[in-house]
Amino acid sequence: MAGNERSRTKTMHILKLLYKRADDERGVTMAEILSYLEANGVTAERKSIYRDIAMLRECGIEIEKNARKPVEYCLMNRTFDIAELRLLADAVQSANFISESMTENLLRKIETLASTRSANIIKRQVHFSGRVKTQNEHVRYTTATIQEAVHEGRRIRFKYIDFDLSKGTRPRRGGSEYEVSPYALVWNDDNYYLVGYYERREQISIFRVDRIKSVEMTCIPVAPQPKGFRLADFIETKFGMYDGERVGLDLRFANELINPVLDRFGMKTPIARDGEEHFIAHVEASISPVFFSWIFQFGDRAQIIMPERIAQEYVTFLRSALAAMRQTEQ
Repeated sequence: MAGNERSRTKTMHILKLLYKRADDERGVTMAEILSYLEANGVTAERKSIYRDIAMLRECGIEIEKNARKPVEYCLMNRTFDIAELRLLADAVQSANFISESMTENLLRKIETLASTRSANIIKRQVHFSGRVKTQNEHVRYTTATIQEAVHEGRRIRFKYIDFDLSKGTRPRRGGSEYEVSPYALVWNDDNYYLVGYYERREQISIFRVDRIKSVEMTCIPVAPQPKGFRLADFIETKFGMYDGERVGLDLRFANELINPVLDRFGMKTPIARDGEEHFIAHVEASISPVFFSWIFQFGDRAQIIMPERIAQEYVTFLRSALAAMRQTEQ
């Protein structure tokens, strides 16, 4: 019995080494296997290792020898290849709703799904410093509660926060709770949003997940979706993307626009007061009609100060829209 137990232990050590160091391009040599086993207190002969590898193959582990000298044993059927892991890493890095500390933690976990060689490649290509990231460390718990509520068909209650000019937070509506029937979580423009029926306004509303606090699932069933409501159409209508030349800008806003400005450009955005009722934000943005439309929605409460050429492009955009409107009146 003791011999069988040692044999099983040896086999598991070999499998662990393969998952740690081998992939479909590079593997581990017999000498490396023997050295790894010895470091873990297991003595073995080459013949027994050949038998272990054969048994692992019979169990569906695709182990192949490459043409290198000395021969390496490669693991051909990893759950994820390096391209797939890079996609996962990019998604985590790009997600604004994931905090920096959670990003680092998730990237470390993604690296464990790869061989040491592939993990080093992913690590060298990871660059998320300087990206806009939420300061809310509880997003994963908020998201889990919302997902459970969607699955169970239950309403949720939560508090919703606003930013102030000092970049602090305060609960909206004096801290009163929101009651919402959650329909879906939507990832758009690197942020996570809750789409649901807001009981107080009796309409479908959108909430930034990283601005949701103290969420809890209730025992109350969700309100039925309004007649004719289609989530795909709603998302297409409500969520837009930005594309175009990226430019550094000085934008002037009325103080009450601090929330949408920090939502759009992040908490590291340089903010300077401009009198009692306005502030100037220095941002980097992609210049396009969609960006100009984002500015335009604030009317005379938002202006492009610098650079002058972008301000003139915005004026041209507005004049073009006005000219088109006047043509329809003729």
